[in-house]
Amino acid sequence: MQITGRQLVITPAIRRHVESRLARLDRYDVRIAHISVILGVNKLQHTAEVVCTLQGKRVQAKVSTQEMYASIDQAIARLEAQIRKRKERLVDHKGMRKRAFPSSGRGVSASIDDVDVMRITVPTLSLDEAKKRLESTPGSLMVFATSTSGKLQILKRLVNGRIALIDPSQ
Repeated sequence: MQITGRQLVITPAIRRHVESRLARLDRYDVRIAHISVILGVNKLQHTAEVVCTLQGKRVQAKVSTQEMYASIDQAIARLEAQIRKRKERLVDHKGMRKRAFPSSGRGVSASIDDVDVMRITVPTLSLDEAKKRLESTPGSLMVFATSTSGKLQILKRLVNGRIALIDPSQ
């Protein structure tokens, strides 16, 4: 942690205040590589800027008020909100991934929040084999992994009888 003062002397009281406010970031259980706090005074404006490196990403907050302690509190509160949002996004993303791409099991069903989840094993087929297995009724789907690349592909029978290849890019 680095505390810098621009046209301001960093007193032990200011240092303690900054350290106590930054201690609140421990509750998010994130690994912060570097924190830099820049405090400055310009006429009647007290500016606090907090920049940290969090898992390789730069997160920053800057606030300017008429009181230094208020600027410090607001800047760290903004930084805390950004870290909380980033952490929630990661947690939600992992939770969605587990539900969207279940492990294996053929035809196993479960219900999650009014959504029926079907877990299937995806066969490895060539495009011609998948075309042969696709049902002739419009709207039929065939999910398979290509035998050449192992990439997930979807065939869909259209209303006019033609076949559409859906290639989800990852």
